[in-house]
Amino acid sequence: MDIPYTVTARPDTGLYNAKLGIWLFLASEVMLFGGLFSAYIFLRVGADYPWPVWDLNVTLGFWNTVFLILSSVTVVMAWASIKLRKFGQYKICMIITIACAAIFMVNKSMEYRDKFNHYAVKLTDGTILTGHLPHGYQVKFSDVSELNLTVPVNHSAITADPLEYVLPHVEGDVPKFKTEDGEEVTLDAGTFARLRKDAISKAVAAKKGTGTLKLTAVTPFKVEAKPSQLFGYTDASITFRDGTVGTGKLVDDKMTLEVDGLDTRAVAQPENSLAFDHRYLEGWKPAFIANRDHHIHQFEQDYPTRDKSKSATLQKEAFFFKGFHSAEPPAAGEAHGDKHGAEAHAPAEGHGHGGAHHPTVVLEKKDITFFSNFTPKLNTYYAIYFTLTGLHGLHVVGGALVLTYFLLFNGRMLRTDPEHLANRVEVGGLFWHFVDLVWIFLFPLLYLL
Repeated sequence: MDIPYTVTARPDTGLYNAKLGIWLFLASEVMLFGGLFSAYIFLRVGADYPWPVWDLNVTLGFWNTVFLILSSVTVVMAWASIKLRKFGQYKICMIITIACAAIFMVNKSMEYRDKFNHYAVKLTDGTILTGHLPHGYQVKFSDVSELNLTVPVNHSAITADPLEYVLPHVEGDVPKFKTEDGEEVTLDAGTFARLRKDAISKAVAAKKGTGTLKLTAVTPFKVEAKPSQLFGYTDASITFRDGTVGTGKLVDDKMTLEVDGLDTRAVAQPENSLAFDHRYLEGWKPAFIANRDHHIHQFEQDYPTRDKSKSATLQKEAFFFKGFHSAEPPAAGEAHGDKHGAEAHAPAEGHGHGGAHHPTVVLEKKDITFFSNFTPKLNTYYAIYFTLTGLHGLHVVGGALVLTYFLLFNGRMLRTDPEHLANRVEVGGLFWHFVDLVWIFLFPLLYLL
């Protein structure tokens, strides 16, 4: 059975079915992205903290814009080639379109990778240090000798599961454990299931809602875990996410950070930032002050009537120091040489982590209030950045897959019914133009403004 109006236009609308359908679909897409763009604008206008500006790789964003515009041109040329029955040219244009989409996604994945590897650490006085964690951030315990597990009788959101939440963080070989009854066991799935069942039976007999298990290590062991993998810890205990409590000795919870940025916009007296403590970046204080004074003086010369406190650009250039271009502070007289242009407005990305290009500090846990990589967890800006660009990326992938299908699996239609395939390519092209148009809005909104 033939589907009507796949080539010829409907008498009531003057459009063939697929073209009418794609316009209705694109109308819903406009409402989706329109709402997201509006949300971004309102969040930025109402933000009560310094909104990130020029934090993205403008060069990479620019080239992605070029590739998408080029792909929009070639998809139109592919459609025109079918209309002219130039089938070889059609295939070349479609290959270029798909290749541009692939390049776009590779560039975007590189940008995402840099964000996931780049961190911001907020200190207790409001100072934010940005940089990389060359060795990750791990909390280390030694001499862990005892595990105390809580097992609920009924179904609970949190229940002891040391196989998943404890043992993966043990350094070296997992020791054997002794139960309260003196039995020596190897902690595996079968053993834990039996111990858990016994603990629940005892709790039911005692009319309690939870049972307990106490496991004593035959030989003390070491634990190393990320803070996100723990509920909390003290000097003598560590609580895993399943509620299991281990007793031991805290060895290290300091953070080693390669610093590439110092943001003091939220500090009342930036020159007295905690970052300039003798333990951290004391030697960089003169460079920071020189850079601040340089930008303020330049601003006063260029805009003598403007209020310095209301210039977001000045606040960032003067109080968000990015002059960490070596491991050691610059000599006197060379301090204000913070790089200008796009490089100065973006966190350092894609560099080596050998410690030679940026100063390395070891931050004490008591001085840290919050840390995160440049992901939605960090702030509202990155939450909506990943939402918008991620959703757009899904559209790019979806559109590229459809165009790839037309190229690879419609060879018979190309030979026998090229007009039908031309309509398919036209509909795919309309969607592709919409994807391009969304990026035309995203690029200046997120990267330039």
